[in-house]
Amino acid sequence: MVDNKMAFYHSKWKLFLGVIFSLLFATLGVLMVGLTYTERSVSLSILAMFITVLFGIFTVANILKMIRGYPYITITDEYLQLDSFTRSEITIYFTDIRFIKISEVSFQRIIEIVLYDEDDYFYQLSFHNKVRLFMNRVTGFTLFSISVKAVRKRERPALFEALDDMQQRLNGETPLLKTTHKRNEEVDFMEKYNPVPPSKLSINRSYFLKSYGYGFLMFAFSFILFYWLISKNDNYLFYIVVSFILYPFAKVLVDWLFRFKLKHRLDNQKGITYYFDQLLFMFDLFLFHVSLFVAPFGLLFLLIRFIVIRLKR
Repeated sequence: MVDNKMAFYHSKWKLFLGVIFSLLFATLGVLMVGLTYTERSVSLSILAMFITVLFGIFTVANILKMIRGYPYITITDEYLQLDSFTRSEITIYFTDIRFIKISEVSFQRIIEIVLYDEDDYFYQLSFHNKVRLFMNRVTGFTLFSISVKAVRKRERPALFEALDDMQQRLNGETPLLKTTHKRNEEVDFMEKYNPVPPSKLSINRSYFLKSYGYGFLMFAFSFILFYWLISKNDNYLFYIVVSFILYPFAKVLVDWLFRFKLKHRLDNQKGITYYFDQLLFMFDLFLFHVSLFVAPFGLLFLLIRFIVIRLKR
């Protein structure tokens, strides 16, 4: 007999958004099928049909989840179960779990369940689940994971507590008794199980040296592409020299506001981040060229920061 059974359900709002999103892409696929049929393009027709079928399946799956109302996650004293009472149901026994950790995919936090032997678990899955989870193995992702945002918001603190208790039992520890859920339960859980905790922005000599090194890369790129190959305008050359000098002071303000945290999140993403990195480089190139206008605010920020530090001392 299984005691202490806890069930956590899908967020209906997230499922509704998923239905809308999938319907839009399925409709786009249908329109593409019609257009490619008139153009008689076989390859594009196959791609359009694939998009239609794929997002059509997503739409049906999300609608069924909304109607059925089955638990997304079930946790007992012995096992963790995903997608209970459906064809996608998977039962993972605690004795097979090595540990849990936090990762990010497409800027969405997920809880990865790391097993001792994923190959053994994969081979025991049904054909339906093998097809559904095959891409996780191809792309190097953990076989099983939990989407934090997919769970109802009011149930998340209890879920984090249950997973934390599970991990403590796996470590041979006695779970601490908690009578109330803290408001920052999610923050504490994410920090505890994130293998790469967020680093703090250190504004020091090393920071400015690195900024000048990165700024020199921007200067060299601008010099070769915009000055040497295109314009050869001496006024532009003088402008990018001034921009190189002022760039670290413009960068420090932007880093403090959002760029440092954004770069850290990009570094922690699992999967393809190539295009995000390219966009970030283009933003840095733009910032380099407007350093003359942003740097005064950066200098003011550094002055205020210096005064605040002095007053605290």
